[in-house]
Amino acid sequence: MVKILIIGLDGLDPDLVERWRMCWFKQRFYGRHYVGLIKDLYTPILWSCFLTGLNVEEHGYSLSELKEKRASDAFRSKLLCKLYLLRKRIIPIKKLGLRKLLIKFGLVDPYPGSIMPEHLLRKTFLEELKARGYSVVAIEVPGYNESRNEYYRVKIDELVTASFRERSKLVEEALEDTSERVDRAIEYVASGYDVIFVYSPLPDVAFHMAVEPNLSIRAWLRSIHHSLYKVVKELLDIAKENKYAVLIVSDHGFDLKNYYHSNYGFWSLNIEPPSWWSIHSILDFKDNILKLTEVIG
Repeated sequence: MVKILIIGLDGLDPDLVERWRMCWFKQRFYGRHYVGLIKDLYTPILWSCFLTGLNVEEHGYSLSELKEKRASDAFRSKLLCKLYLLRKRIIPIKKLGLRKLLIKFGLVDPYPGSIMPEHLLRKTFLEELKARGYSVVAIEVPGYNESRNEYYRVKIDELVTASFRERSKLVEEALEDTSERVDRAIEYVASGYDVIFVYSPLPDVAFHMAVEPNLSIRAWLRSIHHSLYKVVKELLDIAKENKYAVLIVSDHGFDLKNYYHSNYGFWSLNIEPPSWWSIHSILDFKDNILKLTEVIG
């Protein structure tokens, strides 16, 4: 098999890649995939669909089910979680202030990850490849093993009315975080892992922090894309040296007119894909990636 490196870039938009001439992300072959078949274009749900090849909203992981599970997973004690859920059933009042108090005392994680239920985790191509004996690593992948990404989702909501200076600080923080994740991925490439999946919350964080951008803010957005590319370039270079197939992929794009996630994501490969390679929607990646590990060698 050819070893595979997957770089997930949240919100990388196929139209903007063309319009802003961001050829850095195109690699040798590139395209777009449809995500509009998913009701809620929410990042952890979309990446869960990418990983499983299923519309997870129809398999026990809708947005409401995700939020309920994430709230439960936030508790550091199973007993405390059961008591909290019991309280919700008996006293269904949302704002009693208990959660903030529990966070203050360190009993609840303020930024819990969104992790799929076990029955869906088993259906991810990562788990299937592990079961086949491949060495697999995932770095902060939404829906699978994230622990840091919820921080950005919460901060995006908190900073929506803040000054641009404050909002841009979150983007710089995400760039630094991405750099750390990339450094970890480089180590795994050097160690020869079979499949490596590293995720960045950019450029999506930057889009949300732009808040209906004017021309100068759009120029800033493009510069953030280029900064992101410079962060991942060393990883791309070392992957090429070690003969990895590299898939750059996004969960959705970003519509600057409607100012929300768009119905199409972007993908690119550094190798010529086999004749059977066919990507129409986000649900097609799992089977194609599994076939890639089996056929190419």
